[in-house]
Amino acid sequence: MQALIRLFIEIALHRKGPQDVPASSAVFGMVLLAYLFVGAAVIWPAAESALVLAGQLLLDLLLVAVIFGGLLAVTGRAARTMQTLAALFGTGALLSTAALPFVWINARVLSDGAPVPGMELAAVLSTTALFMLLIASLLVTGHVLRHALGWSYAGGVLVATLYFAVSVFVFRLFFPVS
Repeated sequence: MQALIRLFIEIALHRKGPQDVPASSAVFGMVLLAYLFVGAAVIWPAAESALVLAGQLLLDLLLVAVIFGGLLAVTGRAARTMQTLAALFGTGALLSTAALPFVWINARVLSDGAPVPGMELAAVLSTTALFMLLIASLLVTGHVLRHALGWSYAGGVLVATLYFAVSVFVFRLFFPVS
């Protein structure tokens, strides 16, 4: 397990790529479970119910699998799907783990989108950290896609950014913010 965590850290640091992930259903399953577990912990503070949390996790998985799996298929690289998705889920779990404290801080210091009086600095710092992790996530996803698709780094980051925009739109469609 430590070797897998190190591998995903190396991928996040752009030292390795999805091709270095073992093409194993056992590895894929472990990484997927980690991604779901950490994803649930990130979503939990804002989820209205366990059903909403489960729906958001399912929608996230569907978007990742359909968009990136479909992109690999239409570019003739479907054989790379398991390793690519494992790399995305593994690095996603790592970055989401890094985001957890900031998500939980925001859940405590923000009320209806505004900072609780006296907690403005904590809100600004945690929101800034989350924004930086979002940028890191786009860059890591771009790195994974660059290797998986054989495209340039800029092309991978562009696709990652487009994916992010589409996923925000779809999530707002299915889970409107009140």
